[in-house]
Amino acid sequence: MKVNIQSSQPKYDYRFNVDDRGIVGVYGISGSGKSSLLDAIAGYQDDFKGIITFNNKPLQRTVKCSYMNQHPILFPHWTVAENLYFALKYSNNSVHLMDELLSTLDCNELLKQLPSQLSGGEKQRIAFIRALLLIEDGSLVLLDEPFSALDNTLRKTALDLLNQYKRKSLIFFVTHDIAELYQLSDNLLYLKDGKITYQDKTENAMHSQYGNLPLASKITFDGDKHIIYADDVSISLQINPQSSIVHQINSTIQQIDAKDDICMIKLKLNNGNSLYAKITKDSLNRLNLKENQQIVANFKATSAK
Repeated sequence: MKVNIQSSQPKYDYRFNVDDRGIVGVYGISGSGKSSLLDAIAGYQDDFKGIITFNNKPLQRTVKCSYMNQHPILFPHWTVAENLYFALKYSNNSVHLMDELLSTLDCNELLKQLPSQLSGGEKQRIAFIRALLLIEDGSLVLLDEPFSALDNTLRKTALDLLNQYKRKSLIFFVTHDIAELYQLSDNLLYLKDGKITYQDKTENAMHSQYGNLPLASKITFDGDKHIIYADDVSISLQINPQSSIVHQINSTIQQIDAKDDICMIKLKLNNGNSLYAKITKDSLNRLNLKENQQIVANFKATSAK
């Protein structure tokens, strides 16, 4: 997708290119223009100048778009079942898929209820199911804070579901939870004052320290992928069997970047992964740490997302 659009009300200037498949994480403080970006892509803004192309064609003429607003909109006079069956009329997906999604997100008991009878989290789950039902190969999906009202268990389930669809569609995913973007997104857009001020592959963005993006690493251990934040990593000179820290991994210091009283240290784990640690300059001097030195990287199990 190529986006080059400008508007004076609301004021924005969006210019970026992303692949036509995958998840694009959209991040920035409140009021930075994230929702306006999704509105413009969805066609809710008709006063902008410029063009959006998708699969090398003008967007509005070529693609089915599924948009889940941060305040889920369901037809109030229809039951949950009627809302979902309405979506199926405009989709090539089956009732079987709808049944699977209802079971996965624990929504079977909601089918006969009206939207006014649902909690905020229940509305989000139904709106998310409706969005997934509209996804087809080559489609566009816009999600604005889709999981903010879900508990941790349901949120993980929803994120796992979303990850399954990124190979067949382009998904724009707005959230204030940077951990979700670090986990799922392929590319990251950082917005400020209605402009894209930073764009990169998400794994590069994790190391950029741009704006308020936390420094983090995506590593694999015990057969799973984890996001580890530099603030959650400590360094010791040897493994301590009496420590409460679960993960103690032999590592090599690759790079030390000292700035003021804080040091960013890039580590190379024995399994080939890179890991970042954030320590004080006092700790650096006290441990006499140097590049190419063998050390132990420590982080708690709860640091792994």
